[in-house]
Amino acid sequence: MSLNAAQKKQTSIELHENYKISGLTSEDIQAYLGLNADQLESTMNIAPGSDPTTIWRLRDYMEDKIKEQGKTPYPYSILIENIYFPLFSL
Repeated sequence: MSLNAAQKKQTSIELHENYKISGLTSEDIQAYLGLNADQLESTMNIAPGSDPTTIWRLRDYMEDKIKEQGKTPYPYSILIENIYFPLFSL
């Protein structure tokens, strides 16, 4: 699925909202997903060249961590159900 500019902007907003709710640090996310700071920023902002798999993994990871804390994730309007790149805990 390819996102248009408006969908990318909205998805970025939703990722940032869930980042706030999650209480995770950028270092937590970078370590789990194997990203450096620039890659994480690019993914959070859905910048050109962002890896769709990494975007889904980030979304799923933060959502899982939020739910583990008994909190409610900020709803996603575009990335509703990840049927392409499910994140499996190792």
